[in-house]
Amino acid sequence: MNELTVEYRKQKHMFIWLIPLVFLAVIFLWSTAGQGGLSDNDLAQGYSYLLYLMPVLNCILMPVMLAVLSSRICDMEVKGGTWKLLFTLQEKSRFYDRKFLTEFLYLALFCVGELTVLLLCGMLLGYTEPLPVKQALLHLAATLLTGSAVLTLQHILSLLAANQVVPLLTGLAGSFLGLFSEFFPPALARLVLWGYFGAFTPYHMDWNNDAQKIILIHKSFPTGLFAGLFGFTVLSYLLCRHIFLKKEL
Repeated sequence: MNELTVEYRKQKHMFIWLIPLVFLAVIFLWSTAGQGGLSDNDLAQGYSYLLYLMPVLNCILMPVMLAVLSSRICDMEVKGGTWKLLFTLQEKSRFYDRKFLTEFLYLALFCVGELTVLLLCGMLLGYTEPLPVKQALLHLAATLLTGSAVLTLQHILSLLAANQVVPLLTGLAGSFLGLFSEFFPPALARLVLWGYFGAFTPYHMDWNNDAQKIILIHKSFPTGLFAGLFGFTVLSYLLCRHIFLKKEL
């Protein structure tokens, strides 16, 4: 806790908290744009629509947000070249873990903030659908896990890249790949890490010819995919941590 306190003091005048807040504002504006005068059918599936929309928005926005977040938090050590001084005062492993934990806490706050946006949209737009609590919590868990997997990659890139343009371009490329992976064959889409934001969406859209309207159909949660991604995230973190500890800085 003392080390985390020091980390947040170092960020005192960097306004890191603005990064997830700005992206949450974009999601809120995107979710409410053009939502005035909704029909009874739209209001009856309002939360379901947002839980369908938010994973798609996360594919576009979260890779960029995590790239910027990790880059800003790691850049003070990279730019200053203070490695040798730092590692005479603390272990490299503790430094690596503390930086990642700091970034993870911002990610967790973003995910909780996204659920707050969901509730706020429901209140402002007057959804008549009861809040699907289970689907909302599964969305939270899937977003947090996928974000952690992406953050593991961005974290090691931000620490090892001499120029922070590299991790930022990686995040931007991940945003495009994550979005377009929705159109890939399932086997190929599973190879795109950033596409997992959309892989756990709890609904899919269908057109009802009889009623002449779009309906949202609930999907079962892919437990096996979630467990596989969890294992991949843990192994990736350990591998990236090992690479950092072995590299001469």
